[in-house]
Amino acid sequence: MKFRSTMAKGGVVFAFAAFALFFFAFNDTRLTTTAFAYPDGAPDGTSGAPGEVNCTDCHNQTTLTGQFQIVPPASYVPGQTYQITVQHTTTDTTRKRWGFQLTSLRSGNTAAGTFATTDSTTQTLSGGGRFYVNQTSAGTFRNQTGGATWTFNWTAPATDVGAITFYASGLQANNANGDSGDQTYVASQQISAAALAPPHQFTDFDGDGKTDPAVYRPADQSWYINQSTDGFAAAQWGLASDTLTPADFDGDNKTDVAVWRPGAPDEAAFYILESSTGTVRIEVFGQTGDDPTVIGDWDGDGKADVAVYRDSAQGSQSYFYYRGSLNNPSGNITFLAWGATGDVPVTGDYDGDDKVDLAVFRPSNNVWYIRQSSNSLIRYVQWGVSTDKFVPGDYDGDGMTDPAVFRNGVWYIKRSTDAGTTYINWGLNSDDLVPGDYDGDAKTDAAVFRHTDGIWYIRKSSTGTMSAMAFGTNPDRAVQAVFVN
Repeated sequence: MKFRSTMAKGGVVFAFAAFALFFFAFNDTRLTTTAFAYPDGAPDGTSGAPGEVNCTDCHNQTTLTGQFQIVPPASYVPGQTYQITVQHTTTDTTRKRWGFQLTSLRSGNTAAGTFATTDSTTQTLSGGGRFYVNQTSAGTFRNQTGGATWTFNWTAPATDVGAITFYASGLQANNANGDSGDQTYVASQQISAAALAPPHQFTDFDGDGKTDPAVYRPADQSWYINQSTDGFAAAQWGLASDTLTPADFDGDNKTDVAVWRPGAPDEAAFYILESSTGTVRIEVFGQTGDDPTVIGDWDGDGKADVAVYRDSAQGSQSYFYYRGSLNNPSGNITFLAWGATGDVPVTGDYDGDDKVDLAVFRPSNNVWYIRQSSNSLIRYVQWGVSTDKFVPGDYDGDGMTDPAVFRNGVWYIKRSTDAGTTYINWGLNSDDLVPGDYDGDAKTDAAVFRHTDGIWYIRKSSTGTMSAMAFGTNPDRAVQAVFVN
């Protein structure tokens, strides 16, 4: 129902604030209506979303001369917070007061996400199971011409709920007496959940999102790589006594050939052949006895950071050390106390924030101790036994590392999606374990390299079928896409 106001419009936004009180005169059959306008924004249900009214419910529409738009994120990651912008623009200088209301809905027209204000120009409200954002009195920008802009925060739902649509109605008022001469607008924008980024592949040498089988041959100190897109490649790099540490150190989405060479504290170093430039990079880091297979993106800038794990670094306390590549021009080292004597490092991205999490397996009680980098939450997962080989990876494709072990030919995987268990019978105890994403479906595949015949046996997660590939010979060492301890 539409109520018109005859009161002066001087200091209020009328389109969004009409509220009527009705009084019946007992000696008259006419209905007398008194309308009040609120500068603080419209009541809930005025966003123009399905089942709702918009600004024309209170304002007479006139010819539109401007524009009204919503600027949401291109996509959303569940649980993440984004800045939303609502904007009026016009060259019509008679527009001198501004307003809006916005909501966000998923399929079925139910609420999707929540809002929070970032300044005094907006406020939140709710009603009918939906959440809204309005302008405030200060956010009407009285006598401002040319347009108006509001920004506020929106937190996406905790899970992927499919497409989400933002609906908004807007008002470009003339700040004059009467209820005519205003312009009302509606807008909508739909976004979808962002595609999950494939787990970091330590042996994706050609950057196509698939793990590439590769071997290191001690006899000639060479790497031989079977790239899934770019074909065969080779590089002479490292000594037989080095630890293979391939990763994307230069941030070009291609794995760099790299090794770590033990030595004294001022001699041990990573030797990296950067794929983006073909140049050699030497990072003096660690010391003999350290475990360098904990390299990864510790600071979330898309580049692998040099890192080591030191068992019993101080008494029974173990430490992780890394040199972050993000905003670290001085090359400072971060050290984190985590683990105790005898623990096995099992690092990975267990919370899906694209950063390495501190994680160890304790043989004395068969518990994984994980500290999530996103919120410092500590998780305890009892999984496996001390004689297992540890093969954490993203086997269910949710962007988070799953605890996993290999025992007597069986892979035991604790899924992060639902805490369920997956068992895969694949490989022999004598095989090299080489889990990775060989089919590019963003899920880790169970895979082994068999020295006796030089064949890679890969179980593709996309189809559940086997792929057998001859690459390498008996003395070769498989380059592991996910480090196996």
